[in-house]
Amino acid sequence: MTVHAEARRRGGELVLIGIGVCAAMLGVLPWSRWVIGGAILLIASGVFVALRRAAGPAVVQPAGRRRYHAFLLLALIPLLGYALYATLAPPAEFDYLADWGLKARAFFEVRGIDWQFLGRAIARDTHPDYPLLLPLTYDVIAVFRNGWSDAYLGIVHVVFAAALLLVIHESAIEDTRSRIAAAFIAFALVPLAATPWIGMAEGPFIAYGTAALLLIRRGDMTLGAILLGLAASTKNEGLTLIAAVAIGLLCVGRKRDVIRLWPAVAIQLPWLIVRSLHNLPTDIVTGSVIDRVAAHLRDPRPLISALSSVSLGKPLFWIALAAGIVIAARTLVARERFILVALLIQFGCYVGAYVASPYDIAWHVTYSWERLVAHLTPALTYVVLASLIGPRDVLQPATQS
Repeated sequence: MTVHAEARRRGGELVLIGIGVCAAMLGVLPWSRWVIGGAILLIASGVFVALRRAAGPAVVQPAGRRRYHAFLLLALIPLLGYALYATLAPPAEFDYLADWGLKARAFFEVRGIDWQFLGRAIARDTHPDYPLLLPLTYDVIAVFRNGWSDAYLGIVHVVFAAALLLVIHESAIEDTRSRIAAAFIAFALVPLAATPWIGMAEGPFIAYGTAALLLIRRGDMTLGAILLGLAASTKNEGLTLIAAVAIGLLCVGRKRDVIRLWPAVAIQLPWLIVRSLHNLPTDIVTGSVIDRVAAHLRDPRPLISALSSVSLGKPLFWIALAAGIVIAARTLVARERFILVALLIQFGCYVGAYVASPYDIAWHVTYSWERLVAHLTPALTYVVLASLIGPRDVLQPATQS
């Protein structure tokens, strides 16, 4: 396999990790386009050398090129439409204006992370405890522009979606042994990768989290752990995802692989330390958490009512996914226990956050439940499709002890 073929095979992972590296640079280097650009060129040269050494034989069955390219084109068309949607106007989501974008703008004004801004009481609505990968990614663009502008920032979310689809495509090739089937699965997951919440961290978190789950599922622990750490650097939910992945690995007998998750912890640890040193509050654990949990458990009706009243949309999708789970139930239980357990644990953590919530339950669920479910849907949909389409003799690392 040539270095170009290896780059194509690892293209999604390289893009996702590259974004994280660029954001991290702003935490340690001067905010200069020349300094940041030079560092990127230096790192890219090292990656090129590493790819040359890693290049090996390709394992892909040949398939009809015309049909394969037709399915790839089908996946590309909605992605181009998503690009138009994402860049039609500056991000207008409230959480972008009051959180992700506001932080990025504040940081760019002082050419660094403004800890005083994060620590001020007026900044508490901006969730000062949230990790900074996405705001710093916006700032990387501002540094190269040499000025702040909201215009076309939505392209960041298109890049995240495209990178995730590349990871999905390559994983599907290994699972199905068919380029056509892989292209179809990538096409089917475009709506799940291309999230509608432009300017918020949902899309980046879904990209990092789903890619990490798929790589760890296949036994690619180093890259998977790195992506898992970057997921935790995007949203606080990534911390519980690390724990969920560890529990999933234990449940399928991959005890040694739990230790190999250390890069995920190492990537996130500096932010946790700095956040603690600056006393940046986390809303879920403020006040009397035990009293809130006890009260919600004594009377769970408001939470149940709120969860049942929120529409997740796409009824035909949920019907089809449920049918796929029923049809492929035996295969899923036999081969996909890691993914299923990890997603179930993460789901439980989300419900647990509502139980401990200091906010009005109905309000909290109404404005977050759809986004939280969207975190879990791509990985679940992928394993269902792979189980339905893939050959029955493909053995996943999740079944090995």
